[in-house]
Amino acid sequence: MWTEATFRDADDEPSLGAVLTRLKGNGCNLLVTGTVSEAVSVRATRRLLGAPTERRERTVVLTGSSIDMIEERLPGDVTLDDPHVRLIDQRNGERSATRREAEAETIAEGASLDRLRCRLVRTVGDLDHGSLSPAELRLSLDSLGILLERHDEAAVVQFLRVLTALVRGVCGMGHFHLPLPDGDPRVESLSPLFDARVELRQRGSMRPEQRWHVPEYGVTEWVAV
Repeated sequence: MWTEATFRDADDEPSLGAVLTRLKGNGCNLLVTGTVSEAVSVRATRRLLGAPTERRERTVVLTGSSIDMIEERLPGDVTLDDPHVRLIDQRNGERSATRREAEAETIAEGASLDRLRCRLVRTVGDLDHGSLSPAELRLSLDSLGILLERHDEAAVVQFLRVLTALVRGVCGMGHFHLPLPDGDPRVESLSPLFDARVELRQRGSMRPEQRWHVPEYGVTEWVAV
């Protein structure tokens, strides 16, 4: 978990804290990488979707993860019944088993990225009436790996350009999971589309850890998720 001590820098300028504060205030998109279990990705998502005590408009996009863990992605006592939570389900036409089943947007596997893009543009547009505070919108997409399997990389890049611009436009925070190691060429090719990268790892039975790759700062130390 990040603490004030994590952000305290002796000589570096600007400090990590200052860079992250600016990213949060201006809107940002994070690429979340690392070959970890779904449980670790879920844990990271829960933190990135924001504290349950703060007002947040949360949109969760499922492309490949199990619907069984959807509630675990939400922080604290936040549930899918919360009017400030939206689920978009793109997992092979599968239906949600939650109480908001009728409200979950299900998009078949063969559907184009354009349809998903249009759905997300509508979702954010419905929320944005000029009153969203910085970082109030939180968007999570569970697996870019699945999208890369279904579509060519150029189409995914174009999709991401539109979506990340949309999130920044309302000063929101988006995070996109790509469960691949640092050395994978897809990590290198997609990273420039994002404002920072969160790398996850879990060594044996130890607690999951994260480190951030932040332009203008560098790479942080490993800390517990």
